[in-house]
Amino acid sequence: MPTTNPAWAPALWTPTPWPDFPPEPVAPEPILTYDPWYPAVFQTADWTCSCASSAWLLNSLGDDQLGRPWDEWSVVEALRAATYFGAVSPNYGLARADMYDLEVMFWELGYTVERQQHVTREHVLEVAGKYPMQVNGAAWYHHAGVRALGPGVLYLANPSPSWKSVGQEMDANEAARWGSWNSMIVTGSLEEG
Repeated sequence: MPTTNPAWAPALWTPTPWPDFPPEPVAPEPILTYDPWYPAVFQTADWTCSCASSAWLLNSLGDDQLGRPWDEWSVVEALRAATYFGAVSPNYGLARADMYDLEVMFWELGYTVERQQHVTREHVLEVAGKYPMQVNGAAWYHHAGVRALGPGVLYLANPSPSWKSVGQEMDANEAARWGSWNSMIVTGSLEEG
C-alpha cells in the first residue's frame, strides 16, 4: 500500500484579495496667484485681440518683466521674437488658432501653459477662475480672457467689448453660437519648479 507523503499533498487554493488601489489622482490646486479682476487690455487694432488677451493674462499674473503693464504691442513684439514675424499679422491676426505660438511665447517668458482644442463645458467649469485662461471661438473669430464663472455666465476680459454683441459676460447661448472653442491656461511659473 502506497504511503502518502504530506510534502507532496496538493495545496488548497486561497484566493488573493484585490489590492487596494490608490484613489484617483486629484488635480492639485494651482499655486499660481493671479488677479482675475485685473482690468482688460483693450485692443487698438482690429487684428490684435489675441495679443491684448495675452497681455491681460500677463498683467493678471503681476508679470513685471517690462517694468510696466503689458499692452497688445508688447505682446506682438514678444510673440514675434519668440516665434516668427508672421505669428501675428494685420492680414489675419494670430496665425495659429490653436494658440501654439502663444504657448511658445509664454514658455519663453517663464510660464508653463496648457492648450486645449475643442474645449468642453466641463473643462471651462473646472478651470475658470482657478487659472488665468484665454479662449478663442472659431465662429466668433476673436480671443478673450476668462476671469471666472458667474451665475449662468462666464465673466470675460474681452479686449473688444462689443464684438459680435458679446460684452464682458458670455452666456451659454452665446458660447454655443460662437464656438467651437480653443483654450490656453497658465498653469505655473518655471521659477516654481
